Amino acid sequence: MTPRHLTVAAFLAGVLAGCAAAPAPPPSAVPAPAGAAQPGVEQLHASELRPGDCLAPMPESFVVTLVSCSEPHAAEYATTYVVPDQPWPGEKAVDLLAREGCAPRMRYVPERRAELTVAALVPEEADWPRYRTAYCLAVRADGGELVGRVIL
Repeated sequence: MTPRHLTVAAFLAGVLAGCAAAPAPPPSAVPAPAGAAQPGVEQLHASELRPGDCLAPMPESFVVTLVSCSEPHAAEYATTYVVPDQPWPGEKAVDLLAREGCAPRMRYVPERRAELTVAALVPEEADWPRYRTAYCLAVRADGGELVGRVIL
């Protein structure tokens, strides 16, 4: 290789190395076992959600199952909120901080607003303070299932 080709190759290697340096999901986000998803549904990490994605069942970790919003579902993803940096506040407190931070960011379909409340997927103590992102979800206030889109 000529010196110019070495420079281009080194540049490309650096670019590719930079692409691979994306932060990993929180350690507590252990993927679901293979074959756990039903046909027609998709499992992914909460960091890959897009506003309007519908989830069923209600996630217990950062691994979520996407379903069609036209089918009954537990929640609809809206946005994220980064809980302020502080010492670990405790499980209940971090959940409350996340829901309070998510609430003003929620953009509900106006005619559905009265039936909804906010829930959040929150980091665990083992992931704190490196991961403080809460994933804001719209859920039915009465605990029932949603059908159709509720997030604008």
